[in-house]
Amino acid sequence: MRERLIQLAERRARLVERAQAERESLAALIERTDEAASWLGTARNLLQELGRQPLIVGAGAAFLIALRPRRALGWLAKGWSLWRLYRGARRWWLRLAAAAGAPAGSRG
Repeated sequence: MRERLIQLAERRARLVERAQAERESLAALIERTDEAASWLGTARNLLQELGRQPLIVGAGAAFLIALRPRRALGWLAKGWSLWRLYRGARRWWLRLAAAAGAPAGSRG
């Protein structure tokens, strides 16, 4: 009986150590995702602000086109691709949120 209790105590100690290691691993993962979410929030706020200032966006685009038309067209193509990627990712995010039953957030 005593031997069995010793085995259980050793097993419990190993499990406690494993749980602590998993907690630390999860905390590191969450920290990285928090940093990414913060960056994405900042980028989203910047895009929303630019959306409220179409004259500034148009003036900037006209300046870039006047300066380097070929490069500006390349940037325009990349920007369009990024915009489509954002819209697709947002659509998937809203679907996942709806499937999970969580509030999807406000349209912004």
